[in-house]
Amino acid sequence: MSTPQSFRSAFNGFNREDVVHYLEYLNTKHNNQINQLTAENESLRQQVDALPDAESQRLLVASLEEKCAELTRQLDTAQTRCAELEQQLEQATAKEQPAEAPAPALSPSASDELEAYRRAERIEREAKERAELVYFQATNVLTEASAKVDGISSDITEMADKVMTQLTQLQVAVSSSKQALQDASSIMGAIRPNQ
Repeated sequence: MSTPQSFRSAFNGFNREDVVHYLEYLNTKHNNQINQLTAENESLRQQVDALPDAESQRLLVASLEEKCAELTRQLDTAQTRCAELEQQLEQATAKEQPAEAPAPALSPSASDELEAYRRAERIEREAKERAELVYFQATNVLTEASAKVDGISSDITEMADKVMTQLTQLQVAVSSSKQALQDASSIMGAIRPNQ
C-alpha cells in the first residue's frame, strides 16, 4: 500500500477513508519492522550462540531481546492509540454539521485529530530511530564477535604450527633412537662370543 500524499478535506476535518488507510499503512509498516527485527534478532542469536565465548554473547543477545521487547511494547501502545483515534474519527464523523453551516477554522475534534497524527508521526520516527540503533548495536556485536573469532583462529593456527613442529622433532628423535638401538644391537652382535 502506498503512502497517501495528502488527506482530502471533508466536513470539519479529513476524509475518513484517507485517515483509515493511513493508519492501516502505519500499522502494517510497524508490524513489518518488528517482524524484520525479530527475524534479524533470531538470526543474530543463533550466530552468537555458535561462537566460542557464548556466555557474554548470550548476555548481549538478552539485552538486544529486551530492547526488541521494549520496541514491541511501544508499537502496541501506538496501535492502541491508533485504535482510539479511529474511534474518535468515527465519533467526529457521526457528529458532522450540516453542509449549510459555515465550518469553524478548526473544531476541537479536528484539532485533536491533527495532534494525534503528529503524535503518531513522532512515535513512528522514534521507533525508526530505535530500530536503527538496535541494528547498529547488533552490527557492532557481530563485528566484535568476528574479530574475536579471527583472533582465536590465528591462535589456533599458531598452536597447530607449534604442535606440527614438535611432532616433527618427536619423529626425528624416535627415528634417531631407533637407529641408535639398531647400532647397539649390531655392536652387541659383533662382540658376542662364539659358542
